[in-house]
Amino acid sequence: MILLHTILQNYYKHFNYLESLPFSCNEKYKHKNFNHFHKKKLILSFISNLDICSNKPSDTLLNSNFNYKFVSRSFWNKIINQYWKETIFISNSNSFSETYINKLKSSGLSVYNGRDYKNFLIAFSKALFNGQVQVLMNKDIDSYNNSVLYMNSNNNKYIKYVWKKGLNWHISCLYFHYISLKNKLLNDNLVFQSNKIKANSLPIFAITNDYNQLIMAESSDQVSHNKNQNLFHSLHQFNGFFLSKRNNEKKIYTGLLFINPEDAFEYKEYIKSKNINSSRDHSLKFFIGQINLYRYLLNYSKNQSEFRLVPDLKEVSNLVNLYQYYKNINFDENQKYGKNHFQGQPIYIIKPFIIKNINTNKKSFINYSYNLKENHLSAEYEAIFLNYNTAICAWNKFKSNHSYYKLPNKPLIYVSNLENFLKKYQQNYKKNQFIFIPSSKTYHFVKDETMKKKYQQKYYWQYFFSGKNVYIKTVLKRFIWSLTSRQPTNW
Repeated sequence: MILLHTILQNYYKHFNYLESLPFSCNEKYKHKNFNHFHKKKLILSFISNLDICSNKPSDTLLNSNFNYKFVSRSFWNKIINQYWKETIFISNSNSFSETYINKLKSSGLSVYNGRDYKNFLIAFSKALFNGQVQVLMNKDIDSYNNSVLYMNSNNNKYIKYVWKKGLNWHISCLYFHYISLKNKLLNDNLVFQSNKIKANSLPIFAITNDYNQLIMAESSDQVSHNKNQNLFHSLHQFNGFFLSKRNNEKKIYTGLLFINPEDAFEYKEYIKSKNINSSRDHSLKFFIGQINLYRYLLNYSKNQSEFRLVPDLKEVSNLVNLYQYYKNINFDENQKYGKNHFQGQPIYIIKPFIIKNINTNKKSFINYSYNLKENHLSAEYEAIFLNYNTAICAWNKFKSNHSYYKLPNKPLIYVSNLENFLKKYQQNYKKNQFIFIPSSKTYHFVKDETMKKKYQQKYYWQYFFSGKNVYIKTVLKRFIWSLTSRQPTNW
């Protein structure tokens, strides 16, 4: 990551230095070449080789009777303006700019004439439509697009924009998107960094191949690839592949992560049934990960791939058909659900309540939580249940341990989905610490798989050394026998 950052930064600075060389050669002439087009009372003034450091308004130039020496563009200036960058001024129609444009035309220094001007308008319109040129009418400086709002003494507003073209645009776009991506990832890592223990308490399941690579399926949104791959199209694909994601871009591959191990096992059997003739069916493995893996894949995935978290289908069915009609269930206001659907993986949180103490006859505010010891210190965590029955069992245990409170048989339970909960926690990472509590079946499954894996590793080493032991024992016996037994004198 650090190496890539250094390469991009140095590469971008190097190109900025190269593009400034032709302009520095003509700095002594202070030449400023302008061009203009008028459409719907707007004038676009094009200054091909502007001395950006001066930035003098148009009325100042007029009052000085155009004492600046106009110089025609050289061959290299034209190449730079056509393929590298071009400086554009957008302003309302006023006498100063019109007079200056006429001065350029009369001097034969107009940048675009005749058909060239029409071709430029077409190219500029395409750049506006594709988002390559973006101008904002505000007083802020848009560092990404190099657009700045100026105002001269006559309150004539105009916007200076450097239209980067071709390879220059792709390099700058790649660089700035890389910086924004790096800052985003650094901010996202701060959210769960202090809460890895509790966030990692939730296991997720996936299917991998023999190389521990996640099995990816072809998405239904797969689109045909464009065979016409020119240089700029390839750069545009690389730019989007490495940095940006567009919401309307269709995905080609889909990876599935499961909350319920039974659903993951069913998916594994489905893959085998669809590839009966394959000789590599036995290479499919059952992978147990943590919830941070899901967040990692979302942040670092390519924009041609997507990853979906498959909820516990049995739990969703019970919630839709049974639990949602319970009086103690309270859904989040933004949760999408109905008689036959529920969005996301359901989570259950026991809501805090005020209860009366039987012994002291005083009311107390009770917030259901778990106390865990970390580094010989007790820490309190908010419990996030992924199974309704598990939440009720935990409540019954809490009720038996706090018999001096007059607790109800069923607590008030807040219902939301895991995906929205993680997003809210990212935005408000100062919230109370939490711990995920999966279903009892998931807990026992993970425990059994962990023990099975340890046993397999132990058995493997025993099997590996069992065949070696016979050979080693035989060699040692022969060596000892040769030392202790009598040998012939001529042996």
